[in-house]
Amino acid sequence: MSPKHNETLPNWHLSTWHPEMILISKSPVTLQGFLIISNLPFPTWDCLQSRIKLQLIAPNYPLLQDAQINFGTAIASLRDKKFSDKVKVLMNSNIRIPTFLTQLQSLIGEHLHNKHHKSHMNYSSLSNFMEDLNTVLLNPSEVQVSSDDNLKTIKLSLNDISVILERNESAEIPWKIISSDFPKIPIFEYFAKNITKLNIAITKFKWQVELLEKAWEQLKEIDENCCVIDPLEPNKSHMHRRIYLSQFISMTITISPLKPTALPEIKLFGSDSEVKKQTDYISNILDWDPDCSILENLKMLLNIYEFPKQQKDTETIEDKNAIIGNRECGICTSEKSEDDELPDKICNNTQCKIHYHSACLSKWLQKNAGNQVVFGYIYGICPYCKEKISCPIEH
Repeated sequence: MSPKHNETLPNWHLSTWHPEMILISKSPVTLQGFLIISNLPFPTWDCLQSRIKLQLIAPNYPLLQDAQINFGTAIASLRDKKFSDKVKVLMNSNIRIPTFLTQLQSLIGEHLHNKHHKSHMNYSSLSNFMEDLNTVLLNPSEVQVSSDDNLKTIKLSLNDISVILERNESAEIPWKIISSDFPKIPIFEYFAKNITKLNIAITKFKWQVELLEKAWEQLKEIDENCCVIDPLEPNKSHMHRRIYLSQFISMTITISPLKPTALPEIKLFGSDSEVKKQTDYISNILDWDPDCSILENLKMLLNIYEFPKQQKDTETIEDKNAIIGNRECGICTSEKSEDDELPDKICNNTQCKIHYHSACLSKWLQKNAGNQVVFGYIYGICPYCKEKISCPIEH
């Protein structure tokens, strides 16, 4: 195929600005040789000169249209997706070959400069890390320190509590926490985002463990003496417990990690009648004593000697072959909702006792335009037994 333009061969512009690019074929016009990357506006490259081998096939020379470019192995080792995308954009531009080669010079120079700068930063980061690690090894601690094979992540462990830190390329904040057993506490979150030294991280990690030990002791006592239905497998990050009280009612407490024996946040879940009865019954909330344990205070609050163990439902509308279990939502048939919540409503009918997620029940009740909404609650009837039931309205 012959060129379609009057300038059938590379002209003086090419030989002047790109002297190492040689014409090796006239049809289609094919240029091969080296682009000289030098005198670029980057301080670290003032005295550096690189020669990048390439081949350019230009069937519509001097236009770039339908041109193809192939790089030699020197640039192949440096190329990445970001660089390749920039080359593609340049190849699709409406410019002439000499201009393209000049712009390509700048693009390659910028790419090499960034690679050099990143390599320098990586070396500096690794050097600082080794110095940091050496400081840790020279100062033994109760905290166990372990690492992956390439020293990219560091795990700190103490009393079955752990956090995992990952090195990044930031010179100011070289560490970030990617996994933690700690609950989310504002003062901890600030520390997690500002880890400058590994030895400082170890000291603060130990302090955090010691700070939360009392809270974990309180929750452990609850786990051992109550029937906890949520979370099913408590871990150190969970500061709440949902405690079974009867087939019709349960209670969730959320303690303050830094004031574990203070009056916690308390919520009651279950049938409307039982929740109201229990709410009216709890009249001694002001007697809460922060000098006593959470468990002892809860017993005082509920006026019981010990917490009940969960009993299996024996009489429900659903028979033994029912699809819905006694802890699954009667509408979505799942135990956990999309928000990872357990059912928090129970039908008032003692012969029904079907459980519901408030969100599921609210949507169900809103389908009936005749159901009344009062003070943020929607009132209707149980989908199974037609007993009166209500829940907070969900929008």
